[in-house]
Amino acid sequence: MKRHGITVLLVGLLVAVVTPPPAQAQGLPVTYRVETKAPVVFITIDDGIVTPADALAYVRKHRIPVTSFLTSAQVTDTKHRYFERISQWGSIQNHTTTHASLDTSNASLIKGQVCPVQVDYRRTFGTKPWMLRPPYGAGAHGSTLHSVVLRCGITQIVMWDALVDGGQLQTRYGGTVQPGSVILLHFTANLAADLKVAVSAARAQGLRPANLADYLTPPVKP
Repeated sequence: MKRHGITVLLVGLLVAVVTPPPAQAQGLPVTYRVETKAPVVFITIDDGIVTPADALAYVRKHRIPVTSFLTSAQVTDTKHRYFERISQWGSIQNHTTTHASLDTSNASLIKGQVCPVQVDYRRTFGTKPWMLRPPYGAGAHGSTLHSVVLRCGITQIVMWDALVDGGQLQTRYGGTVQPGSVILLHFTANLAADLKVAVSAARAQGLRPANLADYLTPPVKP
């Protein structure tokens, strides 16, 4: 049963990669790919279920900027230092408290999933997140989501236009990444291998990983 759930999740993520993003409506910016002419891509890692040592060693050896979208339920006393170290050249951002879908008009549910993370991460990591990645990418364009999370300090919704899972790259562009591509990975046992695939794909196009926070507009008061 658990395996079936994981399969459904990955299929959903792949559909999100190959489906064109909807037109931007009013509300917070929703970024799938950063508009830039710089030869850069952005590596983002979701959830935080496992903390593989080989992935940390690879990131630190090559000083790779990583944006970690962490589910706060996974940020335990024994794991938070790992997330600080793997995100040293990037940042730690909001991925909700328990990975619940935000595809809802229930403002209380959204607030309970997003706003406590802001307080927790400021206390744990010393900085308050200003980017949110909705779990599964669900509800990213919802007007209720935008109005609720803005009030607790979120100013950017970050999606993705490329996914690496199990050593396989999927993108909107026929297997290649582009300048400004936001690449989604997950904290799994295979993370080190997935990181190498993402970095190799970028280098094959003359691109390099960069810090996403340097290319999106931060809040006025971080």
